[in-house]
Amino acid sequence: MDILIENATIITCNTQNEVLKGDILIKSGKIARIAENIELSIYEQACVKVIDGKDLIAMPGLINAHTHCGQTVLRSFADDLPLYEWLFEKIFPAEEKLTKEMIYFSSLLGIAEMLKSGTTMFFDMYFHEDMTAKAVQQTGIKAVLSRGLQTDEKEDLRLDETKELIYNYSSDKIKVFFGPHSVYTCSYELLEKVAQLAQEFKTGVMIHLSESENEVNGCYEKYDMSPVKLCNQAGLFDTICIAAHCVYVDDEDIEIMAEKNVSCVYNPTSNLKLGNGFAPVQNMIKSGVNVAIGTDSAASNNNLNMLEEMHIASLLEKGMYRLSDILNAQQILKMATVNAAIAAGINKTGVLQEGFCADIVLLKANDFNMLPCYNPISNVVYSSNPSNVYATIVDGQILYMNGKLFTLDEEVLVKEVKSIEKFLRESV
Repeated sequence: MDILIENATIITCNTQNEVLKGDILIKSGKIARIAENIELSIYEQACVKVIDGKDLIAMPGLINAHTHCGQTVLRSFADDLPLYEWLFEKIFPAEEKLTKEMIYFSSLLGIAEMLKSGTTMFFDMYFHEDMTAKAVQQTGIKAVLSRGLQTDEKEDLRLDETKELIYNYSSDKIKVFFGPHSVYTCSYELLEKVAQLAQEFKTGVMIHLSESENEVNGCYEKYDMSPVKLCNQAGLFDTICIAAHCVYVDDEDIEIMAEKNVSCVYNPTSNLKLGNGFAPVQNMIKSGVNVAIGTDSAASNNNLNMLEEMHIASLLEKGMYRLSDILNAQQILKMATVNAAIAAGINKTGVLQEGFCADIVLLKANDFNMLPCYNPISNVVYSSNPSNVYATIVDGQILYMNGKLFTLDEEVLVKEVKSIEKFLRESV
């Protein structure tokens, strides 16, 4: 069914950064018109769902540009640890116990949380990624998926799984990238192979890059260069490349990223929680690097709440640089929407504009924490939380509205997740 959102406050995120008061007409999954007082024909009145937007803020759906949805069942499993201990001593051993079915329900759990907090697309790297793809198909959210790659005896099998994902799941809602995990888990030869395959399959790459001091120091010891320079030399930057974290990048690294159009995904909460420090986001932006925002996984965040992530992202940079006017609310919102779309080479989303996909979030503007509203964008970035989300719409389909998810059974999901929790408590 087509949708008419009437008399809403519309945050467009377009090039003019317009905030409008008016109607949004959605037809066949696209934004057909944005105007004041759109009138429907008699025929349209019978087949268009009308939403009263008088007390709603309409904005582009949020895009979580880095997460591991299949890891959601490891929320609170291992906290207050440094990255390498957290990863190698806790998370990797637990992941060995996860079955394909567990990854499916873990992905559903993550997607449910994201839909309820206004996310309409996410970028993901994990194993059994076909299960995450099935969860995406079931729920109607959008995703860029990658099978995590690393160097060991199963390296070729994982590459084949990526190719199968491309063949079996590529669609209007799902893009598949190659996903080398990092320079410390992948050999140089694997990085080169991934670069060649990404070009052969006309797709992109996502990788964890310069996340910790240990990673950077280890890369210098092994290759006598930074992770950024290593990836560039291996050819990873000769295709679309999304680099998560980029906490320990110097001016030369940033210059390479800008020159090669490498996008950085800023994950402030995860970086803080794992004690990895602060990404020099302002320096990257000044140098022309496209920067998006991600939550990372629920195992290291511990939530997938992009509304909160925007808030923290802005405040952290202001405090780090001691400049209150950097990464303002408008910049942050664009990083969480259109910049993420640009990072993945995806057109027609991230902006509320005629002809674009109807990927829209509606927020309740009259909730107490959203009043008064002198500046709707500031309220979204600095004041909002998931309780303010009234509806999440993807390709014109209402996936969540007024507390209800329409494409999954919440009771069954809770039961399955608790069963996985019991299993992991007893087996790890």
